[in-house]
Amino acid sequence: MVFTEHPLRRGLVREMHLRRFPQVPVPCEIVQMVWVIEEAEREQERRMMDAAPGGIDFSIDEEARHVSATAKSGATFIWEKHTEASTITAILPPEAQEGQRKIVDWMENWPGAVVRATRLTIEADEDAAGQRFDEMEFYEDDLVSCHLSGGARLWSDFGIHEGYGRTLIAANGAPPRDLGRIVQRVQELGNYRNMALLGFPLVQQYGPQLGALERRLADYGQMLEHDPKSDDEALLDQLTGLSAELALVRVETGYRLGATRAYAEIAANRLEKLEVRRIPGFPSLTDFTERRLLPAIRTCESFESRLGDLSERADGVIALLNTRIDTRIKAQNRDLLSSMESSLGIQLRLQSLIEGLSIIAATYYAVGLIAYLVKGGDALGDGFGADAIVGLAVFPVIAAIYFFVRHQRVKILETDEKHANGKGAADNGERK
Repeated sequence: MVFTEHPLRRGLVREMHLRRFPQVPVPCEIVQMVWVIEEAEREQERRMMDAAPGGIDFSIDEEARHVSATAKSGATFIWEKHTEASTITAILPPEAQEGQRKIVDWMENWPGAVVRATRLTIEADEDAAGQRFDEMEFYEDDLVSCHLSGGARLWSDFGIHEGYGRTLIAANGAPPRDLGRIVQRVQELGNYRNMALLGFPLVQQYGPQLGALERRLADYGQMLEHDPKSDDEALLDQLTGLSAELALVRVETGYRLGATRAYAEIAANRLEKLEVRRIPGFPSLTDFTERRLLPAIRTCESFESRLGDLSERADGVIALLNTRIDTRIKAQNRDLLSSMESSLGIQLRLQSLIEGLSIIAATYYAVGLIAYLVKGGDALGDGFGADAIVGLAVFPVIAAIYFFVRHQRVKILETDEKHANGKGAADNGERK
């Protein structure tokens, strides 16, 4: 290659071919199991694949997500790795069914937990399928039958018989490759249906808790509206606790509900591709799926919608309460400023009084000093009498001291105002 290849290109191409299903021979038995596997169990799964019966070498690497291999007996094994599950399938033609018990034992010991296990019996036509009907032991009241794309016919009661679901399919002339696609879609429809339904028990579990949280939020909202003198801090603590519980429910259910939605969409797509045609007297695959799957999915969607709506309402109530708390704090600050302003006025009047008294005291001492000077001068020669000079000096001294104090006070106030204006201008400059 002379061009630069994107590092993800080949992985994307492999992804497009991951789910190829091999040709299905007629007749045959197909055993398939879907296991929900934790990440810690993946290494054990790899060891199980190394111990596959019949000497099959899966030869998988760390990046492998789909592997198939054929044994000498003609049995075909398929392994698929999904995000949270693995699917393992054994296609057993008549010549490979002698060792079926060994193969099934190996599959039944897979790590994880089975979410779906099925046995499909494939026959050439409806007459041959009818001969196998008795051994299927279907529950007649639950029996589903319909024609699928390509003319194949399906029978199943979708119950569990000895741990497995049972399905009977008549190929009715469908070529092996087309039959493989039909079988794959039928199986994927059931697999994704079961995976989607995993979210339903979770919704049933958390539904009562969500209802209780809704009632609590309604009570808090009523308290906020009708009790303006309530303890806002205590109410805020209660609302915060409710929001924390809602967040925990979202964490516990978020992934599962998202997966439920995705699996349900895939199941609907597979059902559409099967081109189901109804047979009089039997419910079809479409009837069964819509009757059982859709109500559960609608319930999950409703729960998810309620959870999101409740979270938004809780945030709204908290925002209103915060607004009320802020308003009260501002009112308290306003009252405090008013009280401080009144105190400052009183302090200013007291200061003026003290200034007046200070002037009198300063005048007294200043006149006393002048009296000493005048008396000293009088002792040196004739002139005005000392008492007269002291009396005349009192009023000029008072005026001089008064204007001096006033001048100093005005000067201090002007200096403080200039300092405040300069700081405000600097703050405005920083904001710009």
